[in-house]
Amino acid sequence: MGNSMDPVHITHTADTTQVTLEASLGIADARTLYEQLGTVLASRLPVTVDGGRLERLDAAAMQLLANFCRAVRAHGRGLTWQSTSPALQQAAKLLGLESMLGIKS
Repeated sequence: MGNSMDPVHITHTADTTQVTLEASLGIADARTLYEQLGTVLASRLPVTVDGGRLERLDAAAMQLLANFCRAVRAHGRGLTWQSTSPALQQAAKLLGLESMLGIKS
């Protein structure tokens, strides 16, 4: 796990990788978010994402999340959402990324 300012926290277990998104994801977090999600792609385990805390995110963060979800599935690994906040659901719907993220509003 990284420092408290990380936009995402990653926990590995024997059979899954848990990705917990913090309350705010923006362009300032893009590089760190990209790097951290890249480590998850390298793990080869199914992924569970918790987006329940997310209160604010911008288009750059949504694009990174959508591409991450697409890449996980393209590698033949499962991806499930533990929870999705109203802000995440609204942004996904507004940007037309619900299908790519694999979330339902």
